[in-house]
Amino acid sequence: MSVFSHSRIDTYETCPKKYEFTYVLKLPRGPSGIEAFMGSRVHEALEWLYGAVRACRLPDEEDVVARYRSAWDAEWSDAVQVVRADRTVDDYRAIGEKAVRDYYRRYHPFDQGVTVGLELKIGLRLDDDHEVLGYVDRLVKVTDGVWEIHDYKTGASLLTQAKADADRQLALYELAVREMYPDAREVSLVWHYLAFDHEVRSHRAPQQLADLREQVLASIRHIEAQTSFPTKTSSLCDWCDHKAICPAWSHLASIEALPVDERPTEPLVALVDRYADVTARLATLEAEKSDLCDAIVAAADAGGLEQVFGTTSSAKVFRFDGTSVPGKDDAGRAEVEAILREDGLWERFASLSPVALAKALDAGDIPAATATRLAAHVTRRSGSRLYLRTRK
Repeated sequence: MSVFSHSRIDTYETCPKKYEFTYVLKLPRGPSGIEAFMGSRVHEALEWLYGAVRACRLPDEEDVVARYRSAWDAEWSDAVQVVRADRTVDDYRAIGEKAVRDYYRRYHPFDQGVTVGLELKIGLRLDDDHEVLGYVDRLVKVTDGVWEIHDYKTGASLLTQAKADADRQLALYELAVREMYPDAREVSLVWHYLAFDHEVRSHRAPQQLADLREQVLASIRHIEAQTSFPTKTSSLCDWCDHKAICPAWSHLASIEALPVDERPTEPLVALVDRYADVTARLATLEAEKSDLCDAIVAAADAGGLEQVFGTTSSAKVFRFDGTSVPGKDDAGRAEVEAILREDGLWERFASLSPVALAKALDAGDIPAATATRLAAHVTRRSGSRLYLRTRK
């Protein structure tokens, strides 16, 4: 049985190389980041709160905050990484505490249904060979047949309604909950964005859930078929456990390990610096070349000349003014082909030579109705080119 999770699929989609490090090579994870550490402590405080409520005890706000603080102190390690330069450990600790307080005040006295499970492990069998596992932060029975799946988020970004309605994780959990409780006629997906004291809700139609099952199974089969795992760089790389050994970043790590004064002479650094310098100089020369071309053409036009001469070279001026048809890989190519087929001209332009079609359009050798339809996909171009040659 192949066992996946939403997190595992999401890791592959975020970066196949990270997936390889984590799930194929099974490399050990690095130290926890401060965001994950703070999120875990908030989750533990809320789990303790609802555990007490299930036991018919109602802790007060300070009890829950004290639980958060004691968990922070007990689990804290100097190995926890703070990536953002504009945040301190105390900042994150305060953000987590505020999240706990805001949540307590919003939902007190916590009687919005019966909590059936906390950090509840659930499984969803997709077929005979594939299963998805996950953990529901809190599963709630509101009333007979009405359920809610709650998820706590402590991050600094807020989920939009559109993204909530397209979210895969909680929808997978809904599929599992509906199998666990066949009487469920209504299931709400609820996200608590604790840093914003904000709640987002979403619902899925039966067909959406059926489609999701097939999509997830297809995604898993696709991942299983892979034999190479390319990198996909993004801002998330700063939080990756394996950044130091990733082929997209390992060279930077080796450079940063060198004394500052030795870094410019490291062989690859020197090559990249030279390449960047040459590229910049070429860009300057290309701009100068364009300006010179314009000046020569303008002077040739003023003198009615087709060819002008320097000491060792000559420049022939080629002037053009006509239609430009999309090339093979250009936008609009498919539409042009479709129009030619529909109007019975495909055999004439079967290879769709942009030059031949452009000439036919310029010559008026295309039915007017077809030319009108093509007009939205072709352009008029005019200008001049210089062809430089060495003088004999």
